[in-house]
Amino acid sequence: MGNIYQSWFKFKRGKKKTRELEYFSYHLEDNLWRLHLNLNDGHYLPGPYRHFTVADGKRRDIAVVGMRDRVVHRLVYEYLVEIYDKVFTYDVWSCRKNKGLSGALARTQFFFKKYSRGFVWRADITKFFDNVKQDKLLEIICRRITDPKAQWLIKKIIADYTVGNARTRERERESKRSSWNPNWQSYQPNFCQYLFE
Repeated sequence: MGNIYQSWFKFKRGKKKTRELEYFSYHLEDNLWRLHLNLNDGHYLPGPYRHFTVADGKRRDIAVVGMRDRVVHRLVYEYLVEIYDKVFTYDVWSCRKNKGLSGALARTQFFFKKYSRGFVWRADITKFFDNVKQDKLLEIICRRITDPKAQWLIKKIIADYTVGNARTRERERESKRSSWNPNWQSYQPNFCQYLFE
């Protein structure tokens, strides 16, 4: 139960007040207790995603779950960070403790001063969860996660994320691209072939 409370407070930190956040906070003990029971007895069911579009410089399609599920996502994040953070390359700056945009910029400036002819490779996989092969992602995660309850919860969260027609359209485009250029698949890195459709 303590981990759920910690996840709630870590999730809540820095969030602006919304009606949903205030309502969840007002009934906090009941909400977290029911969540605790659902997680422990194996009856946790993720809620639906709410989809909307944000245009702040570029158009982004956003999918958001309810407050209860965001607490669960934070709980899983905290669990996974302890396991995976030590295997990440030092210069991966996103969603890591004591890292972030300002740290990445400071590190970049340091290298530009040291290597004046250097360059920066900023990588971001567009719509990662819309395109990743869920079974392969789970296989990779389960290599390090051996706790059956953690595996069950991670499988629930990953399987719950669906994009519906967007995934179908992407597969259709992919099959057209492959038929147009039969060698296209051979140019992709093995890891990306393994994860993405």
